[in-house]
Amino acid sequence: MDSKIITLGGATWINLANTVLMRDGQRVDLLQSRDGVLQWLEGNGLLQGDLPQDADGEAISGMLLRLRDICADALADLRLEGRLSDRTFAGLEQESGALAVTVRMEREGDVPRLIQEGRSASDRIVYEVLRSLTDTLAQYPPDRIRKCEHDSCVLHFVDTSKGGKRRWCSMELCGNRRKAADFYARKKERAGR
Repeated sequence: MDSKIITLGGATWINLANTVLMRDGQRVDLLQSRDGVLQWLEGNGLLQGDLPQDADGEAISGMLLRLRDICADALADLRLEGRLSDRTFAGLEQESGALAVTVRMEREGDVPRLIQEGRSASDRIVYEVLRSLTDTLAQYPPDRIRKCEHDSCVLHFVDTSKGGKRRWCSMELCGNRRKAADFYARKKERAGR
């Protein structure tokens, strides 16, 4: 799995939604294998140790798929309505209500910092994804959360650029492909004159 794809959304919750993508015209699910789940968790800083081999590992995979659907719904809501729908909010509320979270105090230099973590691996991961979503929505307006403008791309990203003009999930993946296609189309048009 390309490590750039795992984090190009700019926020963990968008990165989770981006685990379904198009490759060579085919829909690809990066979370279909245990290795894919591990790579995604590690790439997003959510893997502490190894994912359990037993049913707990399967529970984490199932939880990620369920949470990914909610994140994809949130992206669709923001694109269509500019806000989260009641249905999506209810899904987020249900996920947050099921969390078992612990709180501890840490010192960062001379500044105390309150740390919240899930008691289980699943709780910790869900908490981080939900926190990422709420932090993103608090920090950026909905129009800064975008779908890549390349016709064959389904990925999303947070536009953190100063001017707010980012168009592509990644210049290397989609921007250059689009620019090259436009160049060859213009070249073909000029040759046909």
